[in-house]
Amino acid sequence: MEQNHTSYLISTQNQIASSEFEDSFYEARQIYSMSHVRFVGSLSQQMTLKALDKSFEICRLAGIKSKHHFKKVFIFDATIGTILIDWQMSKTGFSLMMIEISSADEKLELWLRKLAVNKFL
Repeated sequence: MEQNHTSYLISTQNQIASSEFEDSFYEARQIYSMSHVRFVGSLSQQMTLKALDKSFEICRLAGIKSKHHFKKVFIFDATIGTILIDWQMSKTGFSLMMIEISSADEKLELWLRKLAVNKFL
């Protein structure tokens, strides 16, 4: 009986360690933030949030865990004394955001197409 309990305990600890490693692995790959998205141009907050929601929906439909590509972070801004919400993103998450934003903005879509053509030719 004692051996089964010990085996279960070790198995559970291994699962927790594996899960923590996986979370750390994906979190380390989240090198982009909303400030990178804003470099693309003057985007309204509504357009940005809509693109974020669509990116989450794409992950859900594709069976991808969105937590691997998007992480909500809270940042305290001392100058205005408030907490702001930002998002950290992996390259995949950032790419999804760019695709969704470009589909809503024709000039941005044209710019991204030119960038892609120059990069791959």
